[in-house]
Amino acid sequence: MGRFHWIKNYLNNNDNNNLNSIADIIPNLFDEYLLIHWKIGVIENFPFEEYPLKNETIDQINKRIKIEKDFGLFFNYDEDIYFKEVSLNYISKKFKKELDYKILDNIIEIPAIKILEKESIESLYLSLNKITKNKSLNLFIEDSYRFPTPNSLKQEYIGINIKEYIQIQEDLNFDYFTYLFPDDLNWCLITSEDFPMFLCINKDLIEEVKSSFELELFKINYNRQLY
Repeated sequence: MGRFHWIKNYLNNNDNNNLNSIADIIPNLFDEYLLIHWKIGVIENFPFEEYPLKNETIDQINKRIKIEKDFGLFFNYDEDIYFKEVSLNYISKKFKKELDYKILDNIIEIPAIKILEKESIESLYLSLNKITKNKSLNLFIEDSYRFPTPNSLKQEYIGINIKEYIQIQEDLNFDYFTYLFPDDLNWCLITSEDFPMFLCINKDLIEEVKSSFELELFKINYNRQLY
């Protein structure tokens, strides 16, 4: 059997189109399933209490614009330089919300809080290099047919390296159903459309991954309904 038989067979026999758990996207072959959260940044000293949560009246609009201008956020494409990386625990205490992978969903959208995409991708690259240990990697892209340029994206990649993987994911905006795994299937990194990223690992890697991974991780039950 080929390297990709295990996932192709599972997906071919899974007719559930209402994705809401890890069980909907991968067979239960691993000991732990970890949800990966992108890095978060905030604007220091931003007046969160003063910033209007609604944008309906002229007064609210003007006050929003003034605050955004004062902190370099108003139509500033270089605004990332003003954001300081913080932990989700900081966000939890700052906004008095339960520490959870859905914490940002429980905070009203404010321009002074954002996902740090560049820093997150860099940390993912470093983290994957740590756990890969020069092993040969394989990548399966279930929905490669969605890519707008025909024949430029394969469904199966054998012997791919981390740099190549990251480049593909940036081209796909991390929004395709992909499975990255070594030949021994000791772990698998999953991305999917409108769904979190997951790292599935076997028990001999658990402590190493939790101590060295550079993005925040949340242990998730295989059958847990995520939303």
